[in-house]
Amino acid sequence: MSDLVPASALPAAAALVVVSLGVAAVYLFVGFRLYQRPVAASARLASAQLSVWWSGLGATTALGGVELALAAVGALPYPLALTCYLLTILLDCALLWGLVGFLIYVYTGQYRLVWLTAFYAWFYGTVLYYIFNQQPFSVAIVAGQATIQYLAKPIPAIEAVIIVGLFGPEIVGAILYLSLLRRTRDPPQRYRITLVGGGIMLWLLLDLFVPTPTVTWSIVRGVLQVVPGVMSLIAFYPPEWARRRYGVTAMAGPDSPTPEGVPDR
Repeated sequence: MSDLVPASALPAAAALVVVSLGVAAVYLFVGFRLYQRPVAASARLASAQLSVWWSGLGATTALGGVELALAAVGALPYPLALTCYLLTILLDCALLWGLVGFLIYVYTGQYRLVWLTAFYAWFYGTVLYYIFNQQPFSVAIVAGQATIQYLAKPIPAIEAVIIVGLFGPEIVGAILYLSLLRRTRDPPQRYRITLVGGGIMLWLLLDLFVPTPTVTWSIVRGVLQVVPGVMSLIAFYPPEWARRRYGVTAMAGPDSPTPEGVPDR
């Protein structure tokens, strides 16, 4: 029996593993379908960046589920847990790069790839320093999540920078994206902006404000965070009722922002 997951906690852990893998499958499906949609050449990268966001979330969610499953059977030694954690941080930087890059392009019509990539490379290095400066030494399962334990306390200034870096650009970008609603009266564009921007904002708010002190709450938050993924999917693959009501069609859009500044992505 695993020391990380006691026998009494195994049913809850198994439920969380199933939910995590199910949520991961939804995210990966959304990412795959968004990557498949045909767009103009100049918007191809932006479309791929949105796919990276959802696919990356799927990968990190699946990795968390696999870690918990390994911990439940006593097969998650500290070196493997630390390796998975560092891989998760790398995936997080990649998916945030995708999301912010997509939002920048949709709002400005430009990619800013050099600055964007440099920022997330710096951010990854900062997170690595933050981790190893605290002297990681073991792993524990906290509320169904593999959590690295440290010998030293974090540096508050670096911790604040990391929190801002994790959520600041995404929240600002989502707000600016939603602000495009004021610049268009076109129903199909408003439909897509509302669903994509609203879904991104909803996911971030759930991640920020829904606590996970127990396995049950981890399951609840995971299920709730499926909703934003579905919102993004139906934004580009609208159901029949949306096509009739808003005149929106599936997938394709022009390759540059409209005169009003709102790209139909």
